[in-house]
Amino acid sequence: MMKKGIIIKGIGGFYDVKLDDDVLRCNARGKFRKDGIIPMVGDKVEVNTKDAVIETIMPRKNQFRRPLVSNIDYLGIVVSVNNPQPDLLLVDKLMLSAAVNSVESFIIINKIDLAESQAEIEYIKDEYKLSGCTVLYISCRDGTGVDELKNELGSGITVFAGQSGVGKSSLINRLYPCQTREVGDISAKGRRGRHTTRSVELLVMSDKKMIVDTPGFSALGVDLMLPQEVQNYYNEFIPYICECRYLGCMHNKEPDCAVKDAVNRGELPKGRYERYIRIIETIDEERRKQRW
Repeated sequence: MMKKGIIIKGIGGFYDVKLDDDVLRCNARGKFRKDGIIPMVGDKVEVNTKDAVIETIMPRKNQFRRPLVSNIDYLGIVVSVNNPQPDLLLVDKLMLSAAVNSVESFIIINKIDLAESQAEIEYIKDEYKLSGCTVLYISCRDGTGVDELKNELGSGITVFAGQSGVGKSSLINRLYPCQTREVGDISAKGRRGRHTTRSVELLVMSDKKMIVDTPGFSALGVDLMLPQEVQNYYNEFIPYICECRYLGCMHNKEPDCAVKDAVNRGELPKGRYERYIRIIETIDEERRKQRW
C-alpha cells in the first residue's frame, strides 16, 4: 500500500516517516543513491508501507546542506541579549540566506530578563527596524512573549537558528512543554553555548505546527550568490539605491553613493551597513578561491 508522509528523522541510513498519526521507520530505494539524492528531514515522500520503503521524494521548495533539511517555510533567528553576546553578523547572514531560499524570517530576542538595561534590547531592535523583519522579545525563564511567538509560527515548517546557547531548545520547551528538549549551558571559559541537540528532528506538534530541532543550524549557504546581488535583499537600502551616482553601485568603494550618505546621516544603522560590507567581501573572497 502506498501512502504519503514526511520524513521527521534520519537514523543510520533509516528514515522515520510520519504517516497521518503513525510513524514508520523506512529504507530508501537504491535509486536515490544512484541518482545522488539524499533523503532529508522535511522531505515529502511516498512510502510503500508493506515493505517500509521510500519510493518517491516529492519536489523540494528548498534544501540545505548543513544540516540536511528541506522544505523550510519559516526561520526564527534566535539571538540573546547577552550570555552569549549577540552575534549580529550571524543574524544578517541568516536573514540573507533565508530570503535567497524563499524562507520567511523573523528575529527572536531571547533572555530579555538578563538585560542590564533597556538599551541592550533597543540596540538590537534599532539595527533591524528598517529591515522589514518582525522582531519578538522573549524570556523563556518567565514566559514573556511566548504567546506572541506561538502566534507567529505558521502552518509550515519552522526552524530555529542561531548561536549555541541562545536558548533554541528552551524556546521549544516553552512553546510545547510536552516536547521536552535537552537544554545546554554556557561555557565559562569562552562564554559560548554548548550544542545539546545531536540529530536533526522534525517535531510535529499537537496543533499540527512543525518545528525542526537541529544541531548547529547557524548558517545557510549562499554559495552561488554574486556579491552585487546581496543589496537586493536589504529592504532598508531600496529607497536609496536609485539615487546612487553609478548604476550597479555596491555601496562600498564607489563615490557619490546614496546608501553610504544615508549611513553617515544616521538614517541607516551603521552596524548593519558595516556587516553588509563584510558579507559581500566574504562572498567575493570565497568566489575567488573557487576560481583557483
